[in-house]
Amino acid sequence: MTELELIRRFPQASAIPHVELGDLPTPVESLDELGAEVGIDQLWVKRDDLTSSLYGGNKVRKLEFLLGHAKAEGRRQVWTVGAIGSHHVLATSLFARELDIEPRALHFPQPLTDHVCEVLQALSTTRPDLELVDSKNVLPVKLAQRRVRDWLSRSKDPYYIPGGGSSPRGVLGYINAAFELARQIDDGELPEPEVIFVAAGTCGTLAGLTLGAKMAELSCEVIGVRVVDKVLANSLVTANLANRAGRLLAEFDIEVPRIRARDVTLLDEQFGPGYGEETPEGLAAIELALRYAPFELDPTYTAKAFAGLLAHCRDSSPPPSRVLYWHTLSSADLGELVEGADIEGDLPEKYQKFFDGRE
Repeated sequence: MTELELIRRFPQASAIPHVELGDLPTPVESLDELGAEVGIDQLWVKRDDLTSSLYGGNKVRKLEFLLGHAKAEGRRQVWTVGAIGSHHVLATSLFARELDIEPRALHFPQPLTDHVCEVLQALSTTRPDLELVDSKNVLPVKLAQRRVRDWLSRSKDPYYIPGGGSSPRGVLGYINAAFELARQIDDGELPEPEVIFVAAGTCGTLAGLTLGAKMAELSCEVIGVRVVDKVLANSLVTANLANRAGRLLAEFDIEVPRIRARDVTLLDEQFGPGYGEETPEGLAAIELALRYAPFELDPTYTAKAFAGLLAHCRDSSPPPSRVLYWHTLSSADLGELVEGADIEGDLPEKYQKFFDGRE
């Protein structure tokens, strides 16, 4: 078992429930050719697309603590929420089944793409219990929370994971990730970056990196690129998540600094017309990655995050010379899962319309 960097620094953190799901630490790689193309002296990537061969991305780090807690409490069902193409819902369902926990999810609509359909096909192989909300107008926070409460009341003993795995326990995964990066810097794998860029959806990843960087005494600035509506992704939400995670660590005698809203940096310009909607800047970032990078970007999250990196570095005076992009999209091949999918047998009838006219 790989020892978490958080536990190396704070042995008492070993008492926090946790299961090993990821292949950690994930590598850091230099993007010299891409950096030269866009005018960044030293451009690096943290390959969290490689967190697991089953299904990678940023959700794995969060689920290690979330599903670890569910197992410690003896829960047999896990309930979560996300859009129909949610990587979080897919990751939760895949890893829950690995731990013999039944996955259930409440789904909201989002723009339909081939990638969304692939995610749904892969999700079907986990035989989840799904409910689809007909209108995306349910998405605003208070209405969504009420619907989730009604939905959860149907189960006697649900273990609920909020969207994106962004709860205090989920945030611990990215506090640990910041310590992991600090170890890689100490080991000479990369220089300490001046700035780190990451996609900000439910803000758990951003909250963990922001707090974790302070705890690990890294001087770099962590910048989130907002990819969801501002009511869900903002500095207050991020700071609150970080501080709730800090209070959880404090229960294990770990001293944690407080994060204020002004300590959180979020870029708003890349969001575009709506969640999951493509942007010209994001599509240009996808093309750049196809030519120069060892990973792929998706239009919903990572393309907007990388476009934010490019715009910020272009417009800053002076521009940062050491930049780290934290890649959060899984690169695991879904082909086998997609081929083995039984859409009609394993997805509810409401979901069949998403595949009408598709081969």
